[in-house]
Amino acid sequence: MKYFKSILPILGILAAIPSFAQLDDDIVITKDRKVELPPANRVFEKIPPVKGNPEDKQMKYAFFDRKPTGIEEVKFNPNVVSPDGGKKKEEAEKYNNYVSLGAGNFGRLYGEAYINTLQENKMVLGIHASHNSTNRGPVDDKNSANMYDKAELNGKYLAEKFQISGGLSYNRDQYYFYGYKRPRVEFDRNEIKQVLNTVQFNVGFENIAPNPRVDYSLKTSLKSLKDNYLAQETDWTTVFNAYFPIIEEKFIALVDADANMAQRSDGEVDKRNLFRVEPSFKVNLNRFGGSIGYKAVNEFDAIKNINRTKGYPTVELTYKFPSLIYVFAGMDGDIVRNTLGSYLAENPYLKAQAKLLNTEKVREFYVGGKGDIGSGFSFNFKGSMGYYKNLFYFNNYSPKKNESLADTSKFTILYDSLRTQYVNVTAQLNYQPVEMWRTYLRTDFNHYQRRAYEKPFHRPLVSIKWGNTLIVSEKLVANVDFYYYGKTYAKNPTTQTLVTNKAIFDLNTEFDYLFGKQFTAFVKLNNLLGKKYERYLYYQQQGLNFLVGVNYSF
Repeated sequence: MKYFKSILPILGILAAIPSFAQLDDDIVITKDRKVELPPANRVFEKIPPVKGNPEDKQMKYAFFDRKPTGIEEVKFNPNVVSPDGGKKKEEAEKYNNYVSLGAGNFGRLYGEAYINTLQENKMVLGIHASHNSTNRGPVDDKNSANMYDKAELNGKYLAEKFQISGGLSYNRDQYYFYGYKRPRVEFDRNEIKQVLNTVQFNVGFENIAPNPRVDYSLKTSLKSLKDNYLAQETDWTTVFNAYFPIIEEKFIALVDADANMAQRSDGEVDKRNLFRVEPSFKVNLNRFGGSIGYKAVNEFDAIKNINRTKGYPTVELTYKFPSLIYVFAGMDGDIVRNTLGSYLAENPYLKAQAKLLNTEKVREFYVGGKGDIGSGFSFNFKGSMGYYKNLFYFNNYSPKKNESLADTSKFTILYDSLRTQYVNVTAQLNYQPVEMWRTYLRTDFNHYQRRAYEKPFHRPLVSIKWGNTLIVSEKLVANVDFYYYGKTYAKNPTTQTLVTNKAIFDLNTEFDYLFGKQFTAFVKLNNLLGKKYERYLYYQQQGLNFLVGVNYSF
């Protein structure tokens, strides 16, 4: 979302609509060094983030390529609708601050505030705080309640040829392991309580001079994560990018490098580092383009006695048609970094002392394209095939030697040490026939070769999202989204029999009504079909739930 990348939120549905028309930014279809799958949404109940771009409301489900943004809290963010219904961008953007308050069923309380300085100053500062909680949940009342709090301070200094940015944030996520066997005898709720405290500091230095001889950026982030079971992880990541135009824009040299150092104390103290450098060259010959590079990755793990360096050649060819259609094909490889924080962001119900291993993308071949095909239609497409090593799955915890100690409420991480072939296809069609209606249809298909395990536990084969934004009038804006999430598999930790999680059908709506230039009322209805589906085995989600609130911009 655009205002998360800057300090100032872009208030109004107008901010959502232009970004919605550029949905190709959400589907990464150019080569990068990470697996092209979106991160899993660790929702405990169906209230997805919906602020800004409606595309951000998608049900995320894959297991790789989490961006280093920390533990995402489950929260509801209503759209802050422009007081003119999205007609006058200049007027809509003059409100740099807002406060939102709301309440809903399951005892939900929601509050959020942004306070920012004016953007025309060289120094820009912003404060963001949010609270989102439920007093009870879908199972055993308060045993499935949750609470998510966040506070962050961001700043940016803009000079003539460079900019410096920085931020400090604190997240507190509180929830319960409510996937236990039922009926269960009386117990202390503190026995199943989990609290994640995350503090993160980041700073960046970036060149912004026009037409530089050398372009560069340096960013570093330090994150500390602690949970309720004596686990702690300190994670330091530094990323450097440099761009050297040799012959104007026709021949370019690039260097991408990152250093990742983590220390996890959850039992034994484990130091886990990963260093990566990739020099490459790019050629742009009008319609034809291409790049070639070599990625060197060093992986270190003190406890597991891992210290190895591997190389991966990278190649990409591109072609731009006169009709504004762009196609590409390439080859890639990498080591995908997995940390305690990244795993908890995908599945918060992990058992203590879960095993941590990185996943190697041994080789990937991909093709794709994007473009505008006229009459309001545009598309994105990417297909890839390759091999993983240490592909991981989540399954309910069961000790190998004593199945009577199985814990259905907590998950362990299973790794397939064999080379696992995979196929991923992502396609999205966008359509905007008129200014008042925008729609898109996105489909993701995933196939994993069965090697060490009979099924890819908790990984879906197919997911579909159909999203719609409708400007009903100058005062009323509606969003309607439909999700299909294919069936997944798990193994019963007690009987060791295969279990099927049913496919998920989910329908959500949101309505925003403008009472004036600064006041907006919103209503969010989630899971209209009322299905208590299970994204993870034994964890029922909330049925029909709603949130009603107001927003004040100033």
